[in-house]
Parts: sequence; C-alpha cells; structure tokens
Amino acid sequence: MHSSTQQTLFFTNHGLHPKFDIQGVHKVMNPAAKDQTMWLVDIRTQLVSNLEKTQRRYKENVDEHQKEQLNFKVEDQVWLQ
Repeated sequence: MHSSTQQTLFFTNHGLHPKFDIQGVHKVMNPAAKDQTMWLVDIRTQLVSNLEKTQRRYKENVDEHQKEQLNFKVEDQVWLQ
C-alpha cells in the first residue's frame, strides 16, 4: 500500500485486488501454472526477506540515535531550564 494514495499499485493499475492463494499449492496438472505459482512463492519469500532486513536497519538506526530514558518518580526534584 502506498503511503500517499492509500492504494496498492495493482489496484491503481487494474481497479481490483488480486484474489489467489499461493500458500496451499495442490496437485497441478498444468506445468506452466505450477512454474508460475512457484515463481510467485519465490518472489514473495524474497520480498518478505527484504522487508525484514529493512526493518532491522531502521531499528538499528533509531536505537543508535535514541537517548537514554530518565525514570522520574512522583515528587522527584528536578532542575528546569
């Protein structure tokens, strides 16, 4: 989903959301369909891996620049500037 349009690219181009399940691959009679399905599974696996790597990089960057949290309690005395 694109952050600006709030739509997927597929929906934007085709006007509908794709409906298919590539998780439960059963016995397929058409070899080309099986190849296409396996290709989609491979692409999805690669995309998930890429997203996980990106999330780790973002987390490392945020953690690197995050300041230490101070734990104040009620009635602690502090200096204000």
